[in-house]
Amino acid sequence: MNAAASKAGRLALGGYFALMAIFLYVPLAVMTVFAFDDSHIQTLPWSGFTTRWFHAAFSNGDLIAALQRSASIGLATAAGSTLLAIITALGMTSRRLAFRGLITALVLLPLVIPYIVLAVGLLILLNWLGLHQALWAVLLGHVGVSMPYCVLIILPRLRTLDEAIFDAARDLGAGPWSAFRRVTLPLTVPAIVSSAIIAFTISFDEYAIASFLVPAGQETFPVYVYSGSRTPALEPQILALGSVVVAVSLVLVTLAEVVRKRAERRLATA
Repeated sequence: MNAAASKAGRLALGGYFALMAIFLYVPLAVMTVFAFDDSHIQTLPWSGFTTRWFHAAFSNGDLIAALQRSASIGLATAAGSTLLAIITALGMTSRRLAFRGLITALVLLPLVIPYIVLAVGLLILLNWLGLHQALWAVLLGHVGVSMPYCVLIILPRLRTLDEAIFDAARDLGAGPWSAFRRVTLPLTVPAIVSSAIIAFTISFDEYAIASFLVPAGQETFPVYVYSGSRTPALEPQILALGSVVVAVSLVLVTLAEVVRKRAERRLATA
């Protein structure tokens, strides 16, 4: 009876994950399929196979510029959020940290604040300071919402490390920075890689904050896509470039996962 129940549970769990994968990835497959459709209107049956939308997308200077802005902001967000998360996680693992619960709540607070509320607050703050909408404001907003996720990835990794290793490095004459660079940092590389990927993904896909803070004529990719989705002439180009972004993202995530697993194996061997 227990074996039958266990088998039924595994089948139910497997079916659930299969349905979830279908729900998540079928829209991406549909987008890729219609990126090669010769019609301006995405309906079945196909009007014919074509690659002209890809040529049109890569010839659209505004669309490519928006993609480059999002990529640049995403890379800067990944670097800034990961660096701040490392510093914050190191502080939160300190044995002498006072008000640990309060500090943890403040660090993780952006996780429960709706992005649109945060965007409105940042816009009001900029106006109060006499500043205008700018891409650096978008970057700060993205760092603010990405950093808690990075902390949640790096902090558990730091807590699994044996503190005696760090103490031994200090006893052998290493300073705090040298002990961190030679001992702690190499052991946290897999978590750092994962947090950087998460931060880049959050920033690249984020719309609410960017829609409030980007200056006119400097839209990020999600903002441009949302605006272009109401323009029939741009829809096929957006589908074409979106399918390229999905393909590149799959390649990058796969490579990052390979690097992370190699780092894990290297650490396990050491």
